[in-house]
Amino acid sequence: MSEKSVRSGRSFGKSSALSMLGLALLGLALAGCGTSQDAGGQFGNPAAAPTEATPTADAATQLARDIEEADIVKVVGDRIYVLNPYKGLIVVGVADPDNPKVLGSLDLRGRGIEMYVVGQRAYVLLSADFGVAFDDLPSSNSSSGGAMPNRSIPPPEFTGSQLAIIDVSVASTPTKLGTINLVGYANASRRVGDVIYVIGDTNPGYLHFYTNPADEPVNEGFVASINVADPANIVPVERKTFSGHGLLLHASTDALFAAAQDWNDSQSEIVTHIQYVDISDVGGAITLRDTVDVPGSIRNRFYMDDFNGVLRVATESNGFGFGKVRLFTYDLATPDNITPLGQTEIIQGETLQAVRFDGPRGYAVTFLQVDPLFVLDLSDPAHPAVAGHLEVPGFSTHIEPRGERLIAVGVDNTNGQRPALSYYNVSDPAHPSEFSRVVLGPPGSYSDSQATYDEKAFKIIDDLKLIAIPFRHQDMTYGGGPVPVPAAGSGAETDAAFAPAPRCMNAVQLVDFGDSGLTKRGAFEHRGYVQRVGVIANRVFAISNAAIQTVNIEDRDQPTTAGDAAFFSSDEMPLYLDDCGYWYYGFPQNDNCGGIAIIPLGALMLGLGVVRWRTGRRRA
Repeated sequence: MSEKSVRSGRSFGKSSALSMLGLALLGLALAGCGTSQDAGGQFGNPAAAPTEATPTADAATQLARDIEEADIVKVVGDRIYVLNPYKGLIVVGVADPDNPKVLGSLDLRGRGIEMYVVGQRAYVLLSADFGVAFDDLPSSNSSSGGAMPNRSIPPPEFTGSQLAIIDVSVASTPTKLGTINLVGYANASRRVGDVIYVIGDTNPGYLHFYTNPADEPVNEGFVASINVADPANIVPVERKTFSGHGLLLHASTDALFAAAQDWNDSQSEIVTHIQYVDISDVGGAITLRDTVDVPGSIRNRFYMDDFNGVLRVATESNGFGFGKVRLFTYDLATPDNITPLGQTEIIQGETLQAVRFDGPRGYAVTFLQVDPLFVLDLSDPAHPAVAGHLEVPGFSTHIEPRGERLIAVGVDNTNGQRPALSYYNVSDPAHPSEFSRVVLGPPGSYSDSQATYDEKAFKIIDDLKLIAIPFRHQDMTYGGGPVPVPAAGSGAETDAAFAPAPRCMNAVQLVDFGDSGLTKRGAFEHRGYVQRVGVIANRVFAISNAAIQTVNIEDRDQPTTAGDAAFFSSDEMPLYLDDCGYWYYGFPQNDNCGGIAIIPLGALMLGLGVVRWRTGRRRA
């Protein structure tokens, strides 16, 4: 049974911290590589390290193993759990969706990667790959010109990565029960049944610089398993290392596939190195099986898939206009001896932007000047073939199959560069067609959306036939016209009255979908760059690093705010700015996404530039 995105009523994807200008950075401390040692066959230091044997389960449990993806936002009952880079774990009460309330929070040391919430426990994966501190920063939007209140973020108290176990039974006071230290830096995880599996790198080289390359430790991939069947007895089961890296992860009920790019000298090209990890033991024991080197590279986990005992991988090989986009299939019947089955070339000279497998079919989007959507026939794994294709403007970055329809998120480049939703009819694989397309943001603008690189940032609500997708753009008008640009050396560039910054608009677009196409409905603005959207009761919600907002969508053409709750106090808010990523003369900008000053943002966010780089490395 192949991995499926857990999107309905549970989770939305990983955070990607924004990297902004950092003119006021006062401190940045990079934690060293993981030094925790295996203890007694385990790999961590939980609050009370258990010594019992690994829990076991019967065959019925094996059949019932669900696959869950972690995320930075989890909806459980009438609570929303938010993993915030500044405030740690935040618990929001939404029993009354029109009056969301921050019930409690717990400060966390380290960067929150993702989390699970199971029963009364939250399991938060943390990384010690950055630290930042700032004190008494000048406030560029303070009328008194004074300094902002002192606030420091201490560096993590561990190295590598850590799984924090948090009791959330009392929402007002989440309590850390213990931690399990991982030797290495986590990149991805899955919860399969009662076990959380984590993959990562033992020594990512970018965290340290070595004068003598011979002194640099060998970087390997690792996989670790933690059994969470008994909340009172969390068992770190096993940890193993393998050659290559553990960057991208695909999961099924009995196997993990950990993938990363490596250089193959004999083939003189980049290959995708995939490690088969046997997780058929429901208690968490893991066994490393065979590996396979697939020619070419992949961008994310959707480029690989296993179905009916066959591994399918779509890759691109770059090279001076002669790049190839190809599909490869492998027989997994004998996991210790993975053998090639077949391959097909999809196209030459283009880049591979999106892939999605759906049973006996596959879909691939490539790009050069237009966006060819390819329908792949995988019914005979030994002889995969291109069934048909369609060319449309722009390109897609993520595909969501809905039977004989596809919903795709991507970029439209016909009038500016803007996020877009496309709706395809693939009922006839030989002749796919586009029903309709919705483009976000004003014509001619350069808008963006986290959904174009993080598929969990938008939400398809099938029951409501509704799509909610965030976007942001610059409102470049000033007094009804374009913002004036000061002449070089005129001194006007320091005159706040002369050229205030363009307004940064964060918003969520509502789009209806049906059998015949998409219909663009209304949009609503939000405070801060929207990272996740979803549905609670009959309300849509939007979450940024600054706040949560609930929205009444009874009239989808004119959605209205029902309630909101800020994640920062009035003293803390000036230290946060979620602008559009541009610097405008350094003036106080009361309309920049969130309306907070730019200079304090630098202190907070330049340190998080490391986070953005690493997050991109995990996802891309």
